[in-house]
Amino acid sequence: MRTFFAILIVLAMLLASCQKKEEIVEEKNMKSDETKLIEERIAAFAPIDINADVSMLNDNQLKVLEYVIKAGQVIDEIFWQQSAPCAIPTRDSLMKLDDVASGIALKYVMLNYGPYDPIFDNGRFLGNGPAKRPEAGGFYPLDMTKEEFDKFIAANPDKKELFTSQYTVITRENGSLKATPYHKYYKTIENAALFLDTAATYAENPSLKKYIELRAKALRTDEYYDSDIAWMDLENNDIDFVLGPIENYEDGLYNYKTAFEAIVMVKDIEASKELDLFHRNLKQLESKIPYTGKPYKKGAPSKTVLQIVNVAYFGGDCNKGVKTIANSLPNDPKIHESKGSKKSMFKNMMEAKFEKIVVPIANAILTEEFAKNADKKAFTSFVTLHEISHTFGPGYVIGSKESVRVALKERYSAVEETKADILGMYNHKTLLEISAVDQTYIDKAMATYLAGLYRSIRFGAEEAHGRSNLIQLNFLKQNGAIVKQKDGKLAINKDIFFDKVAELADMILTIQANGDYAKAGEIIEKYGQITPEIKAEIELLSVIPRDIDCKYNLSNIFK
Repeated sequence: MRTFFAILIVLAMLLASCQKKEEIVEEKNMKSDETKLIEERIAAFAPIDINADVSMLNDNQLKVLEYVIKAGQVIDEIFWQQSAPCAIPTRDSLMKLDDVASGIALKYVMLNYGPYDPIFDNGRFLGNGPAKRPEAGGFYPLDMTKEEFDKFIAANPDKKELFTSQYTVITRENGSLKATPYHKYYKTIENAALFLDTAATYAENPSLKKYIELRAKALRTDEYYDSDIAWMDLENNDIDFVLGPIENYEDGLYNYKTAFEAIVMVKDIEASKELDLFHRNLKQLESKIPYTGKPYKKGAPSKTVLQIVNVAYFGGDCNKGVKTIANSLPNDPKIHESKGSKKSMFKNMMEAKFEKIVVPIANAILTEEFAKNADKKAFTSFVTLHEISHTFGPGYVIGSKESVRVALKERYSAVEETKADILGMYNHKTLLEISAVDQTYIDKAMATYLAGLYRSIRFGAEEAHGRSNLIQLNFLKQNGAIVKQKDGKLAINKDIFFDKVAELADMILTIQANGDYAKAGEIIEKYGQITPEIKAEIELLSVIPRDIDCKYNLSNIFK
């Protein structure tokens, strides 16, 4: 068998040829112990075949799915460029090797879209380069500092909008910084748009046809507002999809730049009817948010769409490492004000994670009373309330036209995910107060939430959801809402739990309303860390999968 030393030689030669890709560091010989380490990390992802029931779709609808997925596969390849500068060279060099060791390495590179592991603090697990994934990702020059960028903006205020845009890549040209729109920088984006053009010709639903056409146009122009509006206006559609630059997590410098992803979904009409409980109580939930700060402008959504879907295909950002189980989109606060938002719960993903991960965690670390209350429906309900809560709270800083996202910069994602989680949990209390649910429902929600915290902190402190769950866990532990019993098992202090949940929610909402970048940093530093106690608890879960390794079955679509 060829050793990892030989693999690294090939990688070093290829990476050195990349345009200032990454600083080459001292090469080390990765022998059998390193091979074993990567194998252990692969084993932490439970293999899952992802299937979506398409039996209700006609031939034209299947063609729509086929071409949207083909567009998504183009988007997936674009995301490889954004994930890390050396992601594609590393992947492609391993593909040229045919031995067992390089096959093992390639599998984990494919899972993580590069040689960096988000679960382990974005540390490098293969090849030569920085010990951690560059915060610049594929969005900025690797030798650019934040100070240089800020100084450039200060000296060129007329370029601020372009340079801080969600849809531009920053490069260096003749020694100066340059911003290039996505649709010009990513040459293959036209291929994705052409696949959408074809998909539109098969669309029989007028609202879906309009959305597909406008999304193709958006990919060609970086103007996504009209297509997002059309997405919110979809009616009587069995097929849904999200495709384009969406979330900001991959930009570790500023959280400005959006990463490409593709989510192709088939609606579960019957399951979606179960969401009526939340839909009819949306106004009540928002009106009872535990916020005590200065009033902010509420862009009360005129429409909130809740749907349960089954995923047919994931590509790009949502498929990297830990798989997404739901989303709340669009992210544009202007659309929240005019149209509201759409919350999509990915049923087949959630069910896989609950059975493979949440239940074993509950049995391992919760008291018997709480472990037996971990519940699949409670998991779905919490995820739904999490997504609903993304649209609660301020979209803009008080007295300013600056969005909270821009004000909090790279700290925004962790703060926003904390808000959605903690308000999602608090919303259960509101549902109980208005007699929409009973105490049994709440008991199941609390137990499932606690097990879920440990599910997410195992994503790693560098990942936004992992960081947000650490903030919640540490805060609730330090304030006596989560308590460890004499036998080491965990329980919730029901007498004060929701009071402390409200306290944290108020703190996070205040940070957002004030656009308080410094305070956000304080909260992340104080609570968003893996303590020795939490580290020991995580080690107890080492035999439980961290996430799922998905294989998307497209044979019933691509005929």
